[in-house]
Amino acid sequence: MYMAKQESFFIRATVTPDDSGTFVQTAVDLSSYVNALGKSILKIRAIEGEWCQGPTGAIPNGAPKMDAGTSGEACWQLTTQSNIGLVSLDDRTTIAKGMIWAHNQDGASAVPSNVYNDSHLPQHYSDGFLVAVEEVYLGGLCGTNWASTSNMTFNIVLECEVMTLTQSAAMALALSQQ
Repeated sequence: MYMAKQESFFIRATVTPDDSGTFVQTAVDLSSYVNALGKSILKIRAIEGEWCQGPTGAIPNGAPKMDAGTSGEACWQLTTQSNIGLVSLDDRTTIAKGMIWAHNQDGASAVPSNVYNDSHLPQHYSDGFLVAVEEVYLGGLCGTNWASTSNMTFNIVLECEVMTLTQSAAMALALSQQ
C-alpha cells in the first residue's frame, strides 16, 4: 500500500527597493495556509529568486543595469518578523537571505561586468523550513549606483507544503518566530 505524497505548491512575492539605498519590505500573507491554533503550518522546501528590472524599468523583467563606472550591492531577506533594516543569518527571524556585489566597468549605464554573490540562490532545505506565523516579510536594499531606469526588483518563488503539528508544537513554533 502506498501512502499519499504531500503536494507542493508555490507562493510568489516581489519587493522593489529600486536604487534608493533604503531598506524596503513587503508582507507575504500566509494566513490561507498557517493557523497555529488549528495546528496548520507551512513548510518551505526551496526558494528561488531573481534580481531584475521592475515592471516600470527600461526593459521590464530584464537584467538590471548600473551607472557608468560604479559598484553597488543588492541584498534581500525573508524573515518571520517585520524589520527596519537588514538582519544577519543568526537573527532568529531569518528564513533566508542573500546579496550580490556588482561592478560596471563601462563608460555608460550597462549590465554589470563583474558580479559576486553570497548565498544568493537557489536555497534548498534538506528537510524544509517550518513557518508558523501568518505573515513573512520579503525585504530588499539596493545601493544608489544601480541605474534609475532599472527599478531594481527582487522576485521570489517559495516551494511549500502545508503540514499539521500538534497544537502545542505549532504554538511553540509560532512564538519562537515572533
